[in-house]
Amino acid sequence: MFGTENVLSLIPGLAQERPPHAREVDGFFGADSMVRRLHRERLVLFSGVRALLMQACDPLGVVGFQRHSIIFDDPQTRLQRTDERMSRIYFGGVEEAEETGRVVRAMHRRVRGTTEARYGPIAKGTAYDASDPRLGLWVLATLADSAVVYYERIFGALTEDQRERYWSEYRQVGELLGLPPDSMPGTYLELREYIAGRLGDGSLWISDERREQTVVMILEPPFSGWRRAAVIPVNETIRLISTGLLPAEIRGLFGFPWDPAREALLRSALLQLRFGSHLWPDAVRLHPAARALVGERYGALAA
Repeated sequence: MFGTENVLSLIPGLAQERPPHAREVDGFFGADSMVRRLHRERLVLFSGVRALLMQACDPLGVVGFQRHSIIFDDPQTRLQRTDERMSRIYFGGVEEAEETGRVVRAMHRRVRGTTEARYGPIAKGTAYDASDPRLGLWVLATLADSAVVYYERIFGALTEDQRERYWSEYRQVGELLGLPPDSMPGTYLELREYIAGRLGDGSLWISDERREQTVVMILEPPFSGWRRAAVIPVNETIRLISTGLLPAEIRGLFGFPWDPAREALLRSALLQLRFGSHLWPDAVRLHPAARALVGERYGALAA
């Protein structure tokens, strides 16, 4: 019988045999932190797809990724690596999180150069540096915003205080990854204003070639034969949610169609996930690193 776990095991990053370490009740983040509350949910893992699509529209960031990263050659592997590293920060101890931050900062120091040709609004000869807080902030903002959007649309709205707590905690992630405190929005409201500003200031752009490549690589099942057939129903739902929860401006840049019928399908899918996920066993519902905290007070699925 081809059960749920078998299907989930075909999706990169969803089923991991050896989850990141998470040995302590209180690690870099506390057991009752908002970061752990959101990211313990396995469905929030898929917010990385939304974040990656938004990141693909930052032209200067794309140039650096294109020349120094596997993101466009193997985005599934990049998504999995990103999840593994971030999980060590979300769920790991202080030393584990700090070491992850050092590794990421060292990687960023190697990603620098100048553009060899014009890329949309980016002129030839423009300098780029992955350690530049302006580039890092868009990455951090898309990760945090996407996690909140997914959590609220699937599990229910957070209070204003909870959103502020989440962003206050997530700023610590930014510091670990090399962002100076004064380079990040100070409040959740300022984060939303920053994202709205980027969406409306004309700084986001994607080429036709990169648009097609990104859609195929990120939203199409990376399988063939029976594996592809097995995951198509799951993948279609992921695709609907990933595109439906994008800001309208990003959908427009990619040319994703959207209409009331698709919006109705999205609402139905999210409603099914909201009610269905509460019936799932922890092995399916919880992120592997969160499951490693078995028996801890964090592990209880409190509302």
